[in-house]
Amino acid sequence: MRWPLALGSGILLWGLSLPPYGVGVLGVLAFVPLLWALPGEPLPRVAAWGWPAGVLWEFATLWWLIPTLVRYGGISEPVALALILGMCAVLGLYMAGFLWTMAWLIQKRGTWAIALAPCAWVLWEWLRGHLFSGMPWWGPGYALSLYPSFLQLTRLTGILGLSFVALAAAAAVTLWVKEHEHPVTQAYVPAVLFLVAAVFAWGYWWSGQPIGEKATIPVGYLQPDIAQDVKWDPADADRTLKTTLDLALAFKNYGLKLMVWPESSTPFEWDSDEAYRKKVGEVAAETGSDILLGSVLAPEGGGYQNGAILVAPDGKEAGRYIKTHLVPFGEYVPFRHWLSFAGPIVNTVGDFEPGASLAPLVTPAGRVGVTICFEGIFPDLVRQEVREGAQVLVNMTNDAWYKGTPGPYQHFLLERVRAVETDRYLVRSANRGICGVVNPRGVLVATTTAGGPASFWGLVSDRDTRTLWTRVGNLWLILAALALVLAAVPRVRIGPKAKPAAL
Repeated sequence: MRWPLALGSGILLWGLSLPPYGVGVLGVLAFVPLLWALPGEPLPRVAAWGWPAGVLWEFATLWWLIPTLVRYGGISEPVALALILGMCAVLGLYMAGFLWTMAWLIQKRGTWAIALAPCAWVLWEWLRGHLFSGMPWWGPGYALSLYPSFLQLTRLTGILGLSFVALAAAAAVTLWVKEHEHPVTQAYVPAVLFLVAAVFAWGYWWSGQPIGEKATIPVGYLQPDIAQDVKWDPADADRTLKTTLDLALAFKNYGLKLMVWPESSTPFEWDSDEAYRKKVGEVAAETGSDILLGSVLAPEGGGYQNGAILVAPDGKEAGRYIKTHLVPFGEYVPFRHWLSFAGPIVNTVGDFEPGASLAPLVTPAGRVGVTICFEGIFPDLVRQEVREGAQVLVNMTNDAWYKGTPGPYQHFLLERVRAVETDRYLVRSANRGICGVVNPRGVLVATTTAGGPASFWGLVSDRDTRTLWTRVGNLWLILAALALVLAAVPRVRIGPKAKPAAL
């Protein structure tokens, strides 16, 4: 059978395209075996192997969540494996939907319908990022984004535009292998070669262009490097706080306009701990800098929130942002009553309340659009922040959960794309992971050393530019949907019906 070979080789190539290997072109080639296997496959058989293919594809991307659940969720390896496979089972439906769509089109129109793969893929990838809370973690577009020249396309089309290019290239290779004499192949392959070359050439040229207004605003960021298993331990609370405050006080004479601390910077609740608020205010006064810190919030109305607090040098709260897109199984448990077999993690995860506003916070460094942890992987969320006036992006995260796995590297690379899509500087503060300043071309221009407590600074500018992506978003997907509709409708005979031949 062709499909086991196709699936195995595709997953191998896909896995090698991901960090820490990060051979981006393999993320394109990974789709070739799957597309190659579709012609001639009955639809029921495609439906039968397409879903397992999607599950394994997702598992190759997200397997590193298992040690996190075991280490910090207090559950066994088999249960952790079952939970991640369950998540992959849901996410795998999108790959299954894509493969079935392509098989159906090929059955109706012939092998040349492989040329429609980029249109089908971007629509299914869009659904993956929106349905059931959305999980747009990695994809062929992110594989291509590893190359700075291709990355620049996202300012025009968003990350889905790069996925379109990747699938177009995979479809061109597949058609050339299967039917290189077909007229569609003869036209499609040169067109895709031109598209890829044009995207790369334009991106290479754009990468070398001046960014515009010179970056002159100094901002700092902290990397406390507090181990996750002691981060919330009351016995280590004072040491954790001291580490964070000492790192912040290193900026006394830097003249920073803004200092960013990570998500949930200390084991204290901002709203209920007056002593903690006072100490942060003292640091803000000593450094003369606004401090933007992550903290668990416990407002008077009850409940808990994951938020970011802006503290002015006078020690007063100058604004707050409440995380709007919470992490399933991290900050709330969907279908909690159905998951009793995962008791430890269900009981550990609290029910945080989401925020409702994406309005930027006004700081001396400009209007800041804040994302907390994985919020930054949602392109539309960050785009909306910029449309509401954000001039600088800030991402604060923990990422200590994923120590020793590819998770922090993948997370940073996803966040990096948001800077290019929106033409903004991105300041990133992580407890563990990758901290630094990313410029609007996607270049990490300032960063801390990997591992160990550290604080560093970089320069940004408060920008008001609007990219094409910021203005129109994913409206171009209408064209992709229209192409599929036109390919799906029955052919209409034009002209008089032919008379039957005489007997």
